[in-house]
Amino acid sequence: MRRARFYLTLLALTLLPQILAATDLVRWLQARGVTWLSLSVPGVLVLLNVPMAFEVLRRKRKARLPRALAAAVQTPWTAWWLGSVFYALLLLFWGVGALIAGLFGADPQMPLWLALSPFALSLYGTLFGANALRRERVEVPVVGLPPGWHGARIVQLSDLHSGRHVTAERLRRIARRAARLQPDLLVVTGDIVHNSAAFARQAAEAIASIPTVHGTFAILGNHDFWAGADAVDRELTRAGIQVLRNRGIALERGGDPIWLCGVDDPWSGRCDLRAALRERPEGAATVLLSHQPNTWPLAQKAGVHLQLSGHTHGGQVAMLWLHRSLSLARLITPFVAGLYRAGTSFLYVNRGAGSVMPVFRIGARPEVTELTLVPAAAPEPVPQTA
Repeated sequence: MRRARFYLTLLALTLLPQILAATDLVRWLQARGVTWLSLSVPGVLVLLNVPMAFEVLRRKRKARLPRALAAAVQTPWTAWWLGSVFYALLLLFWGVGALIAGLFGADPQMPLWLALSPFALSLYGTLFGANALRRERVEVPVVGLPPGWHGARIVQLSDLHSGRHVTAERLRRIARRAARLQPDLLVVTGDIVHNSAAFARQAAEAIASIPTVHGTFAILGNHDFWAGADAVDRELTRAGIQVLRNRGIALERGGDPIWLCGVDDPWSGRCDLRAALRERPEGAATVLLSHQPNTWPLAQKAGVHLQLSGHTHGGQVAMLWLHRSLSLARLITPFVAGLYRAGTSFLYVNRGAGSVMPVFRIGARPEVTELTLVPAAAPEPVPQTA
């Protein structure tokens, strides 16, 4: 109940920018003589927000919305709410600019297209940005990569967030996209579910439908632990997916082994990289699955050649095309999205295929990643001094 109160308070706070935008809309309509339409605005505001209040309280059966209705409510509410937030920010910047212009005797009026642009941006991010899965192709040079693994393709999925808003059909579409890449190896780097282990089965079935040559492996993320890690683990295992919880496995291709290992999410307090590497053959090329990228500095010291992570979603709101530091995810990690290198160790941070609330993305599209392993060039010899 305490959690429900928190979310209801949060929902009440989201009303502030909505009321601001709705008030300006009413004024604009009345100024143009469309009074009858302006009278409907408060009713629409109520229709958008009351179902969301019920959705916040969904843990109580009497307040639970049907899944289809919950999904139908979320899209217009998210587009309107985020649009109103962006609109409030626009008004703030416009107001400062107008004050400065007023010092010079000017009285600028905001054009209609500019006033509408926050809502157009929000609608785009909700309908398209959060759903348009992008394929990323990356080559990773690995020191000591055995010949049998030259050119091997690892397909990575992450942050599916299976739940009431990332439905079974959405998961099947993601799986079909991954299957087209014909992976040698499929890995899923955590956050299989959003907030309930009841949705683990539909995610596990979608993942298991993707054919691979050398198997499918997964780790658990922070959301999986919040939802019930053991229950999520059981569903993945039942579907034939190997869950790497602080352990590793030697995989052979062409008679040559590499060490694939995974750790539990650090949030759980059970992350144990030492255990995951304990049985690693000496000198083996090593791939680590770790939901949170912040474990990479430790992995470098442990001789991990490639760490695959997720968690950040690329920030969901970002300008990665300018610089990947221009992302909300930069607030929690220096490793936002894409490929990072330190010496002979690499980190790849997947932006995730799903989204968290609000289900919205701008500049950080969901992704499925194809990583091709290639041998690293031999290091230059160090000159010897007499």
